[in-house]
Amino acid sequence: MRFSCQSGSSRREEARFKRGMRIAELRMSAASVPLHPARRPPPAAFTLLEVVLAISIAIVILVAALAFHHQAATLRSALLDESERLAAVRQIMDRLGADLRVASVHNHIGFTGDSNSLRFVTTRLPLATAGFDSDLRRVTYRALFSGDATNLTVSGLTRADEPAVELISPASATNATVTATEPVGDAAEEIAAGLTNAPTTVVATPAEPLTESIRFLSFRFWDGTAWRDSWSGVAPPPGVEVSLGFEPLSADLTPDLYPGEIFRRVIFLPAGQPKPAETNLVASANQP
Repeated sequence: MRFSCQSGSSRREEARFKRGMRIAELRMSAASVPLHPARRPPPAAFTLLEVVLAISIAIVILVAALAFHHQAATLRSALLDESERLAAVRQIMDRLGADLRVASVHNHIGFTGDSNSLRFVTTRLPLATAGFDSDLRRVTYRALFSGDATNLTVSGLTRADEPAVELISPASATNATVTATEPVGDAAEEIAAGLTNAPTTVVATPAEPLTESIRFLSFRFWDGTAWRDSWSGVAPPPGVEVSLGFEPLSADLTPDLYPGEIFRRVIFLPAGQPKPAETNLVASANQP
């Protein structure tokens, strides 16, 4: 009986111990959970020094980008200007070459030229028009000048092309171009039927400005042995040297000492003949 009482008391103590352990565990778990969750620290903000440094770096990058853009725009503008100038020089050289290569020998007009002008006769097929058109063309190249009488500078180049009508009809004007007028009414019907010829009138031919960017122009003429500054003769010279530049030549300098960039081309004339003065009618007439 006594043994059973002791075993019952030991069970109660064991149950009490387990209950106490469970309570202790619950208290410990409750104590480990905070009543208020911990707050995270706020993120750190930029300091004034960091802001000033970032703005300075941005300004430097922006200024560098603007400078690069300005330099690129300036370079592009310079390249466009240079390409336009080269195109103008090439156009003038090609036009001069096309005219000089068909220059012909003519006893009345001949070929005359100096350092700033050319005058010669070319031949071409007449245009298919109802009016009269000559196959002889008088072509004149002449430099334009600007400034006062003591300081003239080249400011461009002009070209005049007109029929040499006085060589065919002496009554025609010296500097004239024959063009056909447009007939109307019965006159047009008669011309279409071949009964009458189309009327013609004489009108002036203005000079054609080739370019206004040229500031230096020089022609030289090959006589078969040396270069000459002028030419006057029935036959054209065997060759013509054309020199162009975009910078004006100072009054105290000769063309051989031109300081700027120069574009030069020597044009061969198939009809050119180096003749002595005694057999050259135009040259003999110009001699004193």
